[in-house]
Amino acid sequence: MKRGVLVGEIWASRKVAGLQGKSLKLVIETPSSEPGAVLYAPLTVAIDTLDGRAGQPVLVAYGSGARNVLSPGPDNRSVLADAAVAVLLDSVDSTSHKG
Repeated sequence: MKRGVLVGEIWASRKVAGLQGKSLKLVIETPSSEPGAVLYAPLTVAIDTLDGRAGQPVLVAYGSGARNVLSPGPDNRSVLADAAVAVLLDSVDSTSHKG
């Protein structure tokens, strides 16, 4: 999973059958804050079943993890999803990491 922030909603007049009724959100990945890290923040379109709002920090699951967010279990290969909002974050405490 990757941390990001919801920045908007994707609106479409037509969707394929596997996406009908699903909310599509635009997510910007949270750039790394490590020293020397390149400030690169890709955008992703993710399916959101948690009804997040713009500005909401989230965790996004990708690939088979995204399919499991939408339809848990071994028989979800037909689920059309490469990215899905898995968690709406309330806060992140980066000081609790013990290295």
